[in-house]
Amino acid sequence: MSTNPGLHAYLQRSAKYLQQEASNALKLDGFSSWKRDLPMFQLNSVEALQQFVLGSDADVGGLSEAYWGHTPENTGMFWGKLNTTVPEGSKFDKSGYAGIKSKERPITLFHRPRFDTSQYRYLAIRCKADSRQYFVNVQTDSIFPSYTWQHRLQIPFRDFILTAHGHVQKNQLEMDRTKIRSVGWDFCLELDWIRAMNTERTWGDRDILPEGKGRKTDDIKYHSLLIFQARKRSR
Repeated sequence: MSTNPGLHAYLQRSAKYLQQEASNALKLDGFSSWKRDLPMFQLNSVEALQQFVLGSDADVGGLSEAYWGHTPENTGMFWGKLNTTVPEGSKFDKSGYAGIKSKERPITLFHRPRFDTSQYRYLAIRCKADSRQYFVNVQTDSIFPSYTWQHRLQIPFRDFILTAHGHVQKNQLEMDRTKIRSVGWDFCLELDWIRAMNTERTWGDRDILPEGKGRKTDDIKYHSLLIFQARKRSR
């Protein structure tokens, strides 16, 4: 008897999820210790690149060119040429954009897989880029499907701002970091991996004091670090 390949893969994903949940329950993973990082995407193969979709204004009649491919160094390469010319007869008054975005992970019998990044401080991206300015977008489950949180490449999760249809929203909502659906960014950009991560001093949005350090001294050091980072970003 032949089996439907799609159904077989669906049942395999469901069984794997059930096995993982049972393992987490036995290990009390909800109360687990600090973790350095959560791998999200490792772009080291042609198959890994298929987890992403490419889009540009060319999809709606624009003149930009965008490509997404694998390099000999086993990384992903996003490249192309932006063209801000608005074609004659276009219903849009602006043009010139391109981006890649991760696909939603395949559904199982029990759930739609999401990345739970609530116990990590940063979104980390290992990449090589040109001098162009890039943006990173994060989408989560929401009653407003068009809502997207946006930031540049140094990215504490709590610093993302809410946008919809490319516009910053006046009423900001906190991002639900337990259900990350996709990660995308708007051009030659080479990408190695994407992950959620902590430093030695962070556990999600909480700050960790090193063993043997007094709170007063440590707070002063951390406060100085925050001032330096804020000044550096404001330039």
